[in-house]
Amino acid sequence: MLKAMKTLFLVRHGQVDNPHHIFYTPEYPLSDAGKKEIAELADCLAKAGCHPKRLVSSPYLRTKQSAEMIAITLGKLAPEYDDRLVEWKAGAWIGLPLEQFREAAGYHSKPFHLRLADVEPYADAAARIHASADDILKDMTDGECSVIVSHREPMVSAILAWQGKTDWTEIPELDFPPGACWKLDFDQASGVLQNAARFDTLCRQQKTGV
Repeated sequence: MLKAMKTLFLVRHGQVDNPHHIFYTPEYPLSDAGKKEIAELADCLAKAGCHPKRLVSSPYLRTKQSAEMIAITLGKLAPEYDDRLVEWKAGAWIGLPLEQFREAAGYHSKPFHLRLADVEPYADAAARIHASADDILKDMTDGECSVIVSHREPMVSAILAWQGKTDWTEIPELDFPPGACWKLDFDQASGVLQNAARFDTLCRQQKTGV
């Protein structure tokens, strides 16, 4: 007998309009390319038969725009906003060049170990995503899905923590580009993660004939 499942789709906002490649602030909007990414992803969710119980987003502009586009495609669904889903809390690094941050943080080193002490610990970022997800899952029943729209590092941290990978060495490697989506299936009874995988890749390949 198949286990009863609840499904969360974790969506990273689309590309932003960031010509100077800085660690962008909450006010940065989606670029035209980012809007196209989210439109394609929303179509993928619709074709997969996703009728979300809830659509919950970070309140940042780029995630709000992404959530609103998904809501329009899936229909009759008002986005909710949750401060627990905000971007990684990187303190004074926000607004500085991304490459400067990545170099200082050790993102180019293997194995990766975060070198900075002045940013939010990954465990804390994961915990707030988990807390939001737990509230959403409590509202769902077997076979239902919901959508979370957030930012890369918090969601990557959350996925790794759900998988028990809390040494964080896989943070730079986990495949979660702008406009991407991960599908997570949780056991109805225990709430334990059963499956986690990139969702959007196959749908996009089918559309382009790759």
